[in-house]
Amino acid sequence: MRKLALYSKIIDLKQQGFSRRQIAFQLGISRNTVKTYLDRDETEMSEWLASTRNRKKVLDDHQTTVLKWLKSNPDMSAAQVCDWLEERNYGHYAESTVRRYVSDLRIKYKIDKHSKRRQYEAVPELPMGLQGQVDFGQTWQTTTSGSRIKLYFYAFVLAHSRYKYVEWQLTPFVTDDLIRCLQHTFTFLGGKPKQIVYDQDRIIVVSENNGDIIFTQAFQAFRQTEHFEAIECRGFDPETKGKIENVVKFVKISFARGRVFRDLETWNNESMEWLKRRGNGKQHNGTKQVPTVAFQEEQKHLQSITSHQQTTLDLLERTIRKDNTIMYGSNRYSVPFGSYDVHGRKVILKLKLSQLKILDKKTGEVLAEHEVSAAKGKLIQSSLHRRDRNAGIPKLMKQVINSFSDVSVAETFVQQLHEKYPRYIRDQLHVLLRLRNEYSKIEMDHALAFNLKNNLISATDFKASIEMLPAYEAHLNRLQAETVEKMPMSKDTQAKLETIRPEVRSLDIYTKILRGEG
Repeated sequence: MRKLALYSKIIDLKQQGFSRRQIAFQLGISRNTVKTYLDRDETEMSEWLASTRNRKKVLDDHQTTVLKWLKSNPDMSAAQVCDWLEERNYGHYAESTVRRYVSDLRIKYKIDKHSKRRQYEAVPELPMGLQGQVDFGQTWQTTTSGSRIKLYFYAFVLAHSRYKYVEWQLTPFVTDDLIRCLQHTFTFLGGKPKQIVYDQDRIIVVSENNGDIIFTQAFQAFRQTEHFEAIECRGFDPETKGKIENVVKFVKISFARGRVFRDLETWNNESMEWLKRRGNGKQHNGTKQVPTVAFQEEQKHLQSITSHQQTTLDLLERTIRKDNTIMYGSNRYSVPFGSYDVHGRKVILKLKLSQLKILDKKTGEVLAEHEVSAAKGKLIQSSLHRRDRNAGIPKLMKQVINSFSDVSVAETFVQQLHEKYPRYIRDQLHVLLRLRNEYSKIEMDHALAFNLKNNLISATDFKASIEMLPAYEAHLNRLQAETVEKMPMSKDTQAKLETIRPEVRSLDIYTKILRGEG
């Protein structure tokens, strides 16, 4: 019916003497459409319209899927629908085709799109390599379990080519996170711009100081090391940083809206694939250029990255995980096998330049050193930290037995250990071998006797015993050394006091604690 009404309007305007160009302008359609309608008489037009009613559209096979997306996310753009079709391997379609199809579905099923568009004032294009813009955003996403989770993201865009970089995390950004993301950005770009525009943000600025900006200590050190100009602007300032505000909105609408969150690593990987496919891979509406193509020329005008890509940051605390790693910057870094403690062993991360040092919080011992990786979701592991898989179980058992003075007693303990933990005996033995490097043979013997006496057959219990016994025995010695102060009293009273002994807590209580009995 719509096409028949359009045909009537075209014929009416034609009879009034309007040209094809004027008719197209009046009705807001193309001249080719006008020509198609005028080239048919009324009978041919009726037959053609009847045939088009039954003609199958190229996206009809995916109508149910697209309709489900639109009903779940009414604000979803046609560009995002086009991207999701490509991402989910439904095929590659022209955006104009998808746009018309989505528009028809919205009209047919009455799916309104409510969107508020912010107005910006046009500003001159900046020279290549001059400026990058930084901002942060946050979204609420549905997880695979059906719950909701709040995600935070960092966004960067080169002002000239509109080449973008995005990174996500589960917690609000702090100064260290910003510095890490800038380092990843510079690595991603293979260079850095001369200027970086940012919001007035507490993780960057301590005080405006009447125009003399005072930066946070870590950001100031990083800025001086990397030699770039930091330009502060006020929030919601389109003349200064409208490009990055558009990127933040673009990420929320085109990438995040309606997407289900599984885990952070997968989410960041999906984000990078979206950047390749859509964020940097499609023509920009403003510049009419593909950012990836435009960036190839702008990259030549970027400054080189400083060799010292990381400044010294504040010390960070972490807990060693069960797989003998710690988490930093969404990567796992290894520590020597056997470092894990069931009670939660704390370590300190010390970052200097591009080096990461992992130190024991109690002793200050350097457990590991690694080169900081700019990647995400990787395991950075030293070959020295791996379990010695070449050594057979009998060989390891012999090494542990030789760590004690009384070989027969040690054999009994190791055999019981093997019977209790047949699948994990290698792990148990490695913990004991690590302890022999930290404690003397006398201390090892003393702990062995305590464990066997109290039937504590576990490398973890052995480790707890050897750490606890010196303090406990020192406490007992102090109690035994104390004497009752002499006071004027009768001989009978003195005789009674001499028979009194202070109560000493039984070792059974500590044994129950080690067994987990409370």
